[in-house]
Amino acid sequence: MKMKKTKPARKKEETKKHVTKKRKQLKNVTTDEFFSQKFEDEMNDDTINKQDQDMYEDDARSSESDMDPIEHKKSLMRLKDTDPEFYRYLKENDKNLLEFNISDDDNDSSDDIKSSNELNTRHIPNSNLEVASDESDYEIDQDNEVKDKKKLTLQLLKTWQEEIQKDKSLKTIKCAVGAFHAALQTVAESADPESLQYKVEGGAVFNGVVQLCILYLPNAFKRYLKLSSETQFQAHKVKRFGKVKSILKSYLLDLIKILQSVTSTNILTVLLKHLHQMLPYTQSFSSLTKPLLKLLLRLWSTGEETVRVVSFLSILRIATSNRESVLETLFKAMYVKYVENSKFVSLTTLPGINFMRHSLIEIYLLDNDLAYNHAFLYIRQLAIHLRNAMTLKRKEHFQAVYNWQYINSLRFWSELINLSRNDSMLHSLLYPLVQIIIGTIKLIPTPQYYPLRFHCLQILIDISKETETFIPVLPFLLEILNSYDFNKKHKTVSMKPVPFICVLRMSKSQLQENGFKDNVIDSIYKLILENAAKDSHTVYFPDLYIPCIIQLKAFLKRCHIANYCRKMKQLLDKIEENRTFIETERSKTVMDLRNMSEIKNWENKIKVQGTSLLKFYESWIKIYQSQKLKLLTKNEDIADYSLPSIKKLKKGKENGEKSREESSEESDFDIRIKSNEGKLEKRSKPRNRKLRANKDIKEDIDLPTENTDIVRDIDSNDWD
Repeated sequence: MKMKKTKPARKKEETKKHVTKKRKQLKNVTTDEFFSQKFEDEMNDDTINKQDQDMYEDDARSSESDMDPIEHKKSLMRLKDTDPEFYRYLKENDKNLLEFNISDDDNDSSDDIKSSNELNTRHIPNSNLEVASDESDYEIDQDNEVKDKKKLTLQLLKTWQEEIQKDKSLKTIKCAVGAFHAALQTVAESADPESLQYKVEGGAVFNGVVQLCILYLPNAFKRYLKLSSETQFQAHKVKRFGKVKSILKSYLLDLIKILQSVTSTNILTVLLKHLHQMLPYTQSFSSLTKPLLKLLLRLWSTGEETVRVVSFLSILRIATSNRESVLETLFKAMYVKYVENSKFVSLTTLPGINFMRHSLIEIYLLDNDLAYNHAFLYIRQLAIHLRNAMTLKRKEHFQAVYNWQYINSLRFWSELINLSRNDSMLHSLLYPLVQIIIGTIKLIPTPQYYPLRFHCLQILIDISKETETFIPVLPFLLEILNSYDFNKKHKTVSMKPVPFICVLRMSKSQLQENGFKDNVIDSIYKLILENAAKDSHTVYFPDLYIPCIIQLKAFLKRCHIANYCRKMKQLLDKIEENRTFIETERSKTVMDLRNMSEIKNWENKIKVQGTSLLKFYESWIKIYQSQKLKLLTKNEDIADYSLPSIKKLKKGKENGEKSREESSEESDFDIRIKSNEGKLEKRSKPRNRKLRANKDIKEDIDLPTENTDIVRDIDSNDWD
C-alpha cells in the first residue's frame, strides 16, 4: 500500500517538474522571450500565488513600456524569493542577466544590490571624460576641403583651356579626359561618385567640360604625339603612344557613350564632327570598331539630314582606312539597313531613301570585286522571289515582289552597275538584272499596277542610257495605249493629282478618278519622249520607231479626249521630225553596217551636232524636274486643275452691284465663272437677271466642259 505524500512533498515535486519544464523551454528561447512566456504560463497555473501574480504583472507592464532598466533589475531580484530554484538556474546558465548594470561605470554586482533606494540612484557621468577639442573640428573641415578640391569650376576650366593650348606634356590632357569622364558619369544611371576623380555640378560646368574636350583635345593629342596635320596618320606607330594609350581609349569610349545617349540634332552634329577628327586614333583600338560602326550605321539610317551626312562621312573614313577588315561587314550591314528603311516610301521619306542609296553605292564602289560577290547573292535572291511568284502564284509570293523594298533593291543594283567601271565584273550581272525587271513588269499586267510598271521602265531606260545597251522598252508603254480605254468617263473628279512617285498600286476608287488617266498619259508621254531622246542620234532610229509611230496614230484615231490627243500628237510630230532628219543624214553618207567603229563615229557626230528631239526633251525635262521638286518639298500648287475661286465682293464700288443686291437675296460670296453667251438665251429669266448682274465682274476662271480634260497642255511652239 502506497503512502500518501504529504503536502510539502507534493509541493516540492511540483516545483521540481516546473523547473524541469522551464529548462527545456530555455534551450531554444532567448532571455527576453522567456519572461513573456513565463508570464503567460504561470497566469494559467492554478497553484500560482498572489505574490507571484503581482510580480509577473509588473514584468508584463515593464515589457510594454520597453522594459525600464530599474524595474527590470527589481523583477530579477524578486526571483530570488519567489522562485529560488529558477533563480539558481539562471545564476548557473545566464549569469550576465543577473549581473545587469544600470550604467557603464557601475561595477557593483547584482548580488550587492539589496534595496530599492540603491536601484533608484541616477547615472553620474565619469569626471575623467575628455571634452571634444578644436583639432577634431579642424580635421573634419580639412576632409571637406579635400573633397572640394575635386569639384570643378568655370575658373579651373578656363585655366585648363589656357594650359592645354601651350602645354606639350600629358598633365592637362589627363585632367581634361578625367573631367569628361566625370561629367559623363554624373548623367549616367549607375554612377559611383566616390570613384570619380572630379565632381561636376551644374549645366554650365558640364557644357564647359564638353566644350574644352571638343575644341582642344584633338590638337593636344597631335601636339603630344608630334603628329603632322595630315588627315591620315597612324598614331600607334609613334613612340609616345604607349603613355597616352589608356587615356585615349578611355576618352573614345566615353565619346561613343555620349553619342548613344544624345538626341538633339545640333549636339549630335557637333559631337559627330568631333568624332570625325578623332577617327584616326580609333585605328589603334580594334575593339572600338564594332560599337562605333553600329552607332554610326544607326545614325546614318534613322537620323536627321545633317546627322546622316556627317555619319556617312565618318563611315567612309573608317572604310577607306580599314578597307580589308571593315568593308565586307559594311557591305552587308548597310544594305540591310537600306532595305529595312525603304519599306515605306512617301514624300517625307523619299529624300532619306535616295541619300541612303547614293551613299551605299559610294561604299560598294570602293571594291568592285568584293561588291560583285554581294551583288551576285542579292540579285539571285531577288530572282528566287520572282520565280516563286510566277510558278506558285500565291498572294504571299506576289507580295514578296510587289513592294517598295523589292523595287528599291532593283533600283540600287541597277544604279550600282551603271556607275561601275566598264571593265568591272558587275557588268556581267546586267543581263540577269534586266530579265528580273522585265519579269516583274509581266507578273501582274493590270491597270492597278501601272505605277509599278512605270517605275520598272524608268529603271530600264536609265540602264540603257548609262550602259549604252539596247533594251526594248517601247512595247510595254504602247501596250497601255492599246489595252486601256481612255475614252470612258471617270466616276469621280480628283481634287488633287495623285503622283506616281510614291505609289506602286492604285486602289479601286483611285482607278475611277480622272487623275489616274491624267497621270498615266503623262507617264507614257515622259517615258516615250525620254527613250526617243536617248536614241535620237542612233543610226537605227527610223527603223526602231516605225511601230511607235503607227500605234500613236492608231491611238489618236480612237481617243476622243482633246488634251490626251494633243499630248500624243505633239510626241508623234517630234518623233517623225527626228526620223526624217536621221534618214536625211543617213542618205548623205555610205556606211558599212559591219564596221561598228564607222557607225559609232557617225552617231557621235550627230550627237555632238544635236537633234531637235533631244533639245526639246532637255528643255521640257527642266520644267518637269522643277514641278517634281515642288511636289517633294510640298509646295505643289493645285492651279493646274483650275478650281473656281471664291472671293468676297466689295460693296458700293460698282453701280450694277447695288441694284443686284436690292433685286435678289444673294449672299456676298459669288463664284466667278466665264459666261457662255450661246447658252444664256435658253436660260430662264431669273437666271438671266443673275448673270446680267454679274456681267461687270471680272471673269478669270474657265470651267472644263464634259468632253475636255482639265490638265493643261504644253504648247509645242514654246520649244521651237
